[in-house]
Amino acid sequence: MEEIEEILRRQFNWSEVMMSNIMWRYIGINVDELITYGIDPHAWIEILRHLSINDTYMLGAVHGDVYVKPTMPCCYEISASTTSTMGVLYFEELMRRIRMPTVEFSTRRGTPNVIYVRFYVELSKKAWPWYEGYEIISSFNMDELRKYVSGLIDTDGSVTVDKQKRKYKFEIDIASADTKFLEFLRDIIHERLGITGSIALGIKGVRSSKLRFRCYQAIQLYEELRQYLAHPMKSLRAETYMKYYNKEILKAEYQRFYEQFKYHNGSSDPKRYRAAILLTQAAPQTHTHGGKPKSQNHYS
Repeated sequence: MEEIEEILRRQFNWSEVMMSNIMWRYIGINVDELITYGIDPHAWIEILRHLSINDTYMLGAVHGDVYVKPTMPCCYEISASTTSTMGVLYFEELMRRIRMPTVEFSTRRGTPNVIYVRFYVELSKKAWPWYEGYEIISSFNMDELRKYVSGLIDTDGSVTVDKQKRKYKFEIDIASADTKFLEFLRDIIHERLGITGSIALGIKGVRSSKLRFRCYQAIQLYEELRQYLAHPMKSLRAETYMKYYNKEILKAEYQRFYEQFKYHNGSSDPKRYRAAILLTQAAPQTHTHGGKPKSQNHYS
């Protein structure tokens, strides 16, 4: 697979930037306009390229949507599953920081028309440097904490902008069913970074609780994390909002970006449920398990 990828790069000029361009074009984002305003739509690739398995970002990802399970006494399987059009390229690049991943396609009984894409790698337990407990976070220095929180937000958080009557409200949330963990994280972010978050309690069995940073607190948090946040849409949404907040983009100009980045309900939105389609168009270096899509009813 590495030899095939090298041929694609050498003879067909394939690159991660080309992959990123295809992704933005597919969902209707004007890359040239972003560059005109000094926003790099491909910065997420460079951020991920500088990560390794030993970065605390990886532990943040595991405490988010990256799943670790033992497959035998000596080994772990590290995996991530998504249907997101932007998330599929993010997870593919993220898993590469560990090892070249295998990819599987599957459907689930409740949503037979949606294709799930799962990346996984198998490692010896000695090769995986992290464990599930969150107490280790207390030992992180400032930069390790920034990386950890970035990995958590990129995989299982949200970066949103809500349009209100006279302004736009910027918000960063971290979701978890473990409210005590969110309280711990809220306190350590306040202690180390001086940023105040609040807990929005969920309803058991219905929705998770959230650690929420709103308005100026969200801006403060993003400024701390911007060199490590790598999810394509989340980081781009935040970067364009910061241009608007700092008055580098007029409100009327920012409105165009806001509309492009907004998710719409229903399956017609190209930003939703197109993971498998986009992967085949933009990331030809990936491969399927057993040479063909593998269908299963459910993945954990």
